Amino acid sequence: MNSKYNIGEKIKRRRKELSITQSALCDGKITRNMLSLIESGKATPSLETADYLADALDIPLSYLFSEEEDLSFFHKQKKISYIKDLFQRKNYSHCIKIISEINSDDDELNYIWATSAYYLGIDALKQGSLQSAYKHFTSAEERSQKTIYDTEMLRITIPMYMAIIGNIQSPLLEFDSEAFEDAYVNSENYEFFKYLTQDLEFDFKTEIYKDHIEAKKHLKKYNYPKAIEILISMEKYKSSSDYNAFVMFGVYTDLEVSYKQMGDFENAYRYANKRLSLLNAFQS
Repeated sequence: MNSKYNIGEKIKRRRKELSITQSALCDGKITRNMLSLIESGKATPSLETADYLADALDIPLSYLFSEEEDLSFFHKQKKISYIKDLFQRKNYSHCIKIISEINSDDDELNYIWATSAYYLGIDALKQGSLQSAYKHFTSAEERSQKTIYDTEMLRITIPMYMAIIGNIQSPLLEFDSEAFEDAYVNSENYEFFKYLTQDLEFDFKTEIYKDHIEAKKHLKKYNYPKAIEILISMEKYKSSSDYNAFVMFGVYTDLEVSYKQMGDFENAYRYANKRLSLLNAFQS
């Protein structure tokens, strides 16, 4: 009777997915015999009954009366506005959680997942959580391959972040910077890329990068007191999101080198311990 929309089959399939018995689903609202007739296609539920069953099975009522068999399509339609709102508010973890519940290979959802995982990876990296960052970037790469939406920015910048994860002390050993130079020019991460490659001639706009590169210029000229002065002054940026774990590691390294060259082994030892502590935290 309801073969056109497969209402009974959809109800039965969803009930079994949720491991709900017929008796539990009926819950005194309809008889178990009526539910059996509906599931076998021998009876068509009234609108009131269908509405109750849809609500109990957490599916849209429209799904039951549609020729569409893919439930994920309806879950997306039901939640897409909420997902987009979460994405706009940069609540990326919740975005991924909701999309994973839909269990769909939809292009739009895969794009949102990939982009969300990408930004979660950057946040984790800045906080020094390298294992978490690796997991997020891997997820971003996987999802970006499942969408027709433009994910070029992810494709060209994830290798840079993966290089830091692979070797935070010398990321360029893990990363062919020359091969990616042209690709990075138009990316939002180009300045960080130039900082990573320690381009002393680049016109940095971010104050943290500008100061650290200035300190490195003095290091190259063996002007260690001036380098130390600049590096110590960078503590004023600690509340800034740009003063990330990678920058902090570089500052500690340069302070250790500078003090050692000046013969101040007490301070050199102090910053060596700070650097090693940070390195151990990265690897935990």
